[in-house]
Amino acid sequence: MLSLRAFARAAPRATARFASYSTRTTLRPSIQTTTAALRSPTIQLPRCFSTTFPRLDDAAQELAAKLNQEIQIESEENSTPADSNENIQLFLSQNDHWKLHDDSNNQEVLLTRKYEDEDITVSFSIIDFNTPMMEEGQQNEMDDDDALMDEDDGGLESAQSGGANTKGAINQGRTSGGNMKVAPEDSLAPADREELKNQEDEEVGEEGQPAFPANVNVLIQRKSKGALRINLVADTGVFTIQSVTHLPDSKTTSAKSASELIRDESPTLYTGPPFQQLDEEVQSLLEQYLDVRGINTALALFVPEYIDVKEQKEYTGWLQRVKGFVE
Repeated sequence: MLSLRAFARAAPRATARFASYSTRTTLRPSIQTTTAALRSPTIQLPRCFSTTFPRLDDAAQELAAKLNQEIQIESEENSTPADSNENIQLFLSQNDHWKLHDDSNNQEVLLTRKYEDEDITVSFSIIDFNTPMMEEGQQNEMDDDDALMDEDDGGLESAQSGGANTKGAINQGRTSGGNMKVAPEDSLAPADREELKNQEDEEVGEEGQPAFPANVNVLIQRKSKGALRINLVADTGVFTIQSVTHLPDSKTTSAKSASELIRDESPTLYTGPPFQQLDEEVQSLLEQYLDVRGINTALALFVPEYIDVKEQKEYTGWLQRVKGFVE
């Protein structure tokens, strides 16, 4: 879905550039001939200089016309409400404990709610929509590099015992960032693998297009106790925890908004070990802890759909604002 939309946006521009180049190439000989005729040794043309410029040049006119054409195309393609709009409205109506904060011309979206004595903020951004996905060839190259790193570090890792290296599953490989990755088959029983596969097939949808991964940040604040900041990835209706960080209570922390605390990545603050290295029971209980607070499958499905809809609205608004500026 994402690649098709990007291709649809890029194709008209490529065609327009080619047509413009062909026109310039065709007209160039006649222009050169006319110029040569004017440069006769017996004719001297006066040079004229002007300090006044037209308010709207040809380039601006062409750009404004093209932007207007793009706006019309986007309006026609989105004249019929998509299923995503219905799913979004259904989620908001069934989960009225969440309050949506969405400002136009802003990439970040917030969801807030109260749970007992906690203030919970969920943050995500449409920037994930415009981030190009890694090509298969690039992924294979990274996998080869990871395998090579595993061979180089094999002797050292086998000699270590205890500590973080003993946490998590048995088949682990080091990622390019230095974290440990766990093979999916290590954390699933054989009987559960087929069930999970069937569940993922159902979540993909009729068109065979799975939801794209979206980064989600959750901030859980408690008075005089600081906050927990949890980094997750929402993909095909499942939240995967990346890290859990405790932000201690302080005057600086109390003075910042939830959005600022989510974006504040202090390089000296300990972010905890990679989630996959934690004891499996700790992982399960942390996931249950979030599920009780509404960080569940319904929200994991809602976030990518909302990003898709919001990105389209922001793109149309961006076209209109740029057109209004240049015309």
